[in-house]
Amino acid sequence: MASEFHTSAYINTDWAPGKGKIKLIAFDFDKTITRKHTQGAVQLPGQCTPEFIDANFADLEFFRFVVPFIKAQNCEVGVASFGEDQPDAILSGLTLIRAYLDHAFGKEKSQDMIADDMIAVWHPEQKGKDAKKVGKADHLQFLADAFAKNGKGKVGKGNMALFDDDKNNIELGQKAGYQVHYCKALSGKAEGLSGFNREVWKDFIVKKGVSSKGCVIM
Repeated sequence: MASEFHTSAYINTDWAPGKGKIKLIAFDFDKTITRKHTQGAVQLPGQCTPEFIDANFADLEFFRFVVPFIKAQNCEVGVASFGEDQPDAILSGLTLIRAYLDHAFGKEKSQDMIADDMIAVWHPEQKGKDAKKVGKADHLQFLADAFAKNGKGKVGKGNMALFDDDKNNIELGQKAGYQVHYCKALSGKAEGLSGFNREVWKDFIVKKGVSSKGCVIM
C-alpha cells in the first residue's frame, strides 16, 4: 500500500464512530467510483476485461486503501446507484457493480468490504418516482435498513455520508439531513483526478465528515 496514504491527511479518524458522526458511508457508482459512465450496463465484451475495469476506476489505488480503512473504523460501506438490471446485457445492475468490487478487492474479500445487501441499485423510475425529486433518498434508506438488519443498530441521516457526482443528489441529500460530499467528475478524456479520489477524501477528513449546512459549494 502506498505509504503516502498513511498520514494524518488520510487516516485521521475524527469523523468515525467513537469520535465523530459518521457510521455509514455510501458511494455512488457511475462517475464516482468509476471514471466513465457505464450507463448501468455492459453490452460489449471488451468492457468486461480486467484491463478495462482497472482503467475505469476513478482512483483505484486509493479506493483499495480507503474502503478497508473505513471498515476498520467500525463504519459500514455501501453503494447507492441508479443502475438497472438489463436482461440483454453482459453485466448490469448488481452484477456490474460486483464485477468492479471483485476486481478491486478480489472475490474472497469483496463481500467483506461491501456486501450485496449493502448495494442499493435501481432507478427511481422503476418505483414510479422522479429522480429529480427523490435523488438517492430511497437508496440511503435501503442501506440504513440493511445496517439495522445486520445488527448494527439504527443509523440516522446525520450519521450517513454520501459521495456523489450528481449535484441534484447532493442538494436533495443535504436538504434531507444527510452528510453529502460532492465528487466532481471530469468529462470526456480530460486528464486529472475525477470522481471519488484521494483529494475528495482529504476534504472529507478536514470537515470531519460533516457537510456544510448552508449552500452546497460545487
